[in-house]
Amino acid sequence: MKMISRNAVRGMAVGGALLIGLGSTAAYAGGSTNTKLDNGTLYFEAHNGREIGQSSSKVYTGEKYTKTGGSGTVYAQLRVSFEKGLYKDTQKAVKKGQSIKYSLSVPVSVASDCNAVGVMIADGKFYETPYIDHLC
Repeated sequence: MKMISRNAVRGMAVGGALLIGLGSTAAYAGGSTNTKLDNGTLYFEAHNGREIGQSSSKVYTGEKYTKTGGSGTVYAQLRVSFEKGLYKDTQKAVKKGQSIKYSLSVPVSVASDCNAVGVMIADGKFYETPYIDHLC
């Protein structure tokens, strides 16, 4: 998991893929991170558009939860939190071996402190990734 590619950005516009790998040559310090959970991993990445060949006035994010353990179904909602906004996907059911994804782009002004964090609410519990900063 490295960066959101130009193709992934196009895919986001039509509800497509996220978390696509690609090298970087930009000065922004966006990036990717993850949080290991008892039953899987929550991945998160955020980049200023300029970092991925897009407009520097936008921030692009991708989040993914992969359930690798535990029995039964988890009901999870992926969210992205910025200084001036919390964005939420719909709640989805996830079984062992499955993943759910959420991606979005927002104006840089929403990330006024230049930070973003990936969040997941699963079966009433709150999880988050480390913050990604220097997005503007």
